[in-house]
Amino acid sequence: MKSADRRPQGMNANRSEHRSRERLLRRLVVALALVLAATLGLVGCGSDETTKASEQTAFTCPTDNTKAFPKTRFVADVGLIAGSFHHWIWKPYKKGKFTKGADGRTFALVKAGAASLLIAKLTKNAVSNVKASPALCNSIGEPLQKLSNAVSGLTGKLKKGDFSSLTTISGLVTTITGSMAGSGMKVTETHQ
Repeated sequence: MKSADRRPQGMNANRSEHRSRERLLRRLVVALALVLAATLGLVGCGSDETTKASEQTAFTCPTDNTKAFPKTRFVADVGLIAGSFHHWIWKPYKKGKFTKGADGRTFALVKAGAASLLIAKLTKNAVSNVKASPALCNSIGEPLQKLSNAVSGLTGKLKKGDFSSLTTISGLVTTITGSMAGSGMKVTETHQ
């Protein structure tokens, strides 16, 4: 073997150190991006103490579909809501990741905050799709409205360390997915 083909051991150690620095830098960039997204999302969110009158009252159901493919859109929205909630919020909460002193608490809370913003948007989309379909409106309108009210201030509550609404939200998500399964609409939990 030629001496030019062999690398000194120090070079392999330097490469390993370089790779670990790259991984750390990537994680830091992802964390900063999530914090930025959560911060920008909070700017547009209202206070969790006040809710709009339209969110508190039941909506009227249409007689015909007013949107193209409302059921398909609704199933996709609910799948993302359920998957994102369970993966990024509920499971870390049940594992104790949100308790003070837990390993990785800050990063888990940042991910949960970003997921709550996504869930709030998807819930608004789901409400819009339910309002567009008489069949959906009559069968799932009430529990979805309750979910919408519960999710509206979730980001602010997570930021304050208030996790009291998570059990309620989990129950509502389970109720909605169960009602949909009973109506023949299979929901596959997905997350981003």
